[in-house]
Amino acid sequence: MAGVSVARARTEYAGSVATFVILLAIAVLWQVRWGTIPDTSWLIIVCERVLSGERLYAQVHEVNPPFSVWLYLPPVAAARILDVAPEILVQAWTYLAALIGVAFSGAIVRRAGFPERTTLFALGPAFYAVLVIFPGNVFTEREHLGVALFLPLLALHAWRARRDAEAEPGAGIAALAGLCGSILLLVKPYYAVMVLASALLVAARRRSLKPIFAPEHWVIGGICVAYLVAVILIHPEFLRDAYPLLVEFYANGIASAHVMAYYGCAWFFLVFLALWSWPVGRFPELAAVTLAASAAALLPLFYQAKGWPYHAYPALSLAVAANLCLLALPRMKRRMAGLLSYLAVPPPALISMAIMVAFVLNWPTQKPNSAVVATIRAATFEPTVAVMNTDLDTAHPLSRMIGGQYVSAGAYDWPGPDATALYLRAARSGDDLSAAHYQAIMTRYAESKRQAFERLRPDLIISKIDNGPWTRQLTEHFGFDRILAGYHVLLEQGRLRVYLRNDYVRPDPPPAG
Repeated sequence: MAGVSVARARTEYAGSVATFVILLAIAVLWQVRWGTIPDTSWLIIVCERVLSGERLYAQVHEVNPPFSVWLYLPPVAAARILDVAPEILVQAWTYLAALIGVAFSGAIVRRAGFPERTTLFALGPAFYAVLVIFPGNVFTEREHLGVALFLPLLALHAWRARRDAEAEPGAGIAALAGLCGSILLLVKPYYAVMVLASALLVAARRRSLKPIFAPEHWVIGGICVAYLVAVILIHPEFLRDAYPLLVEFYANGIASAHVMAYYGCAWFFLVFLALWSWPVGRFPELAAVTLAASAAALLPLFYQAKGWPYHAYPALSLAVAANLCLLALPRMKRRMAGLLSYLAVPPPALISMAIMVAFVLNWPTQKPNSAVVATIRAATFEPTVAVMNTDLDTAHPLSRMIGGQYVSAGAYDWPGPDATALYLRAARSGDDLSAAHYQAIMTRYAESKRQAFERLRPDLIISKIDNGPWTRQLTEHFGFDRILAGYHVLLEQGRLRVYLRNDYVRPDPPPAG
């Protein structure tokens, strides 16, 4: 009998590995639809320029804290050593992070002895799919990587929440789970509420404050303090120059109410399904801590209020994960009383619908049109590229897809457009003091940009046909009309406009081989 059990276990393990491999192959092909997303494409450029010796926040401007760059430095540096496209290794880096998150959390669940561990093992590919199939235009985002590596910490919290656990987690597992969980906080510190929410749930479940001071939390706290010290010592420019502007202008861009309402409704739909599956007379630790973290993730989503899919990904993906944890419970323990008692669990079609609703805003792609790329490639070879627009996705990933060398200091014109909008608003309302403040920021940024254009003389300028008051300010008051006189329009498509320098001569590409 023992031999049969071992053989069966080996067969199940081989089948699971094969499923993961197939799922990974599908994910790689599926992700071609989105290509490299704008944020990641820009951060790859930042990493390459930093590795080439440029100073972050001085020669290359990034609005986010330095960990947003450091997170991608390993694959970009490896790509340089191996002489391969960094996009390939960044995607591999993301698939690896997702695999580590699922595998490590699974190991913790197995070590903790959860009764549903066998079913959870079978659902492992479903958890992996949430991380590699459904993200869409969130794939490789910082929040995406952070959520993948946050799963082991949630599994550890669930272990600590068990009153019938035969053993406590070891220090080594706790330290590794804390290390993984810290990534999401290093990406954006306010995701600490997710750690706090699940830890408080554990403390309430155990009726003790001891879980709050567990080793994994000391590890997270130590890493975050060390990171703050590193930022102060290595990049004082961020706190001195970038952060004040980030605080002043970031809150001005607010998403439409219906987008934020959509995320809220999608989350409540998933919570409704979780409550439908909630067991009677039993506390499902894995689902509970995951749902607590998901609920806490709503706070950063609505605080940022941008409505971008990657801001919603932590809350929605963990709500999906909580439902998967509930599906792993024995059927007899999931039965609800009342109106839903005739069904032990929500119908599979309803669960599938909830997942699609949660991630439908992740489906649009910002990948440039292939005809645009072909037109620019036909007219240029490895051109230098600069931007004169207000959106990051205008030039990224387009500048890399055409083989260009991106020379603008920032990903897009920031904070010039925000300062312009606030200046015009203050001027119309008669607030002369605020108008003078914002005009000074606008003027300083525009003059610096004009000097850079005159020095670099980029081959291509990527702009927009309708770029609002900021472009009018540049052309009417800061001399960009004279700069653009040296260029002609190479192409226009939709809102995209690309200028090519009049005296540009396309060089011959080097011979192959």
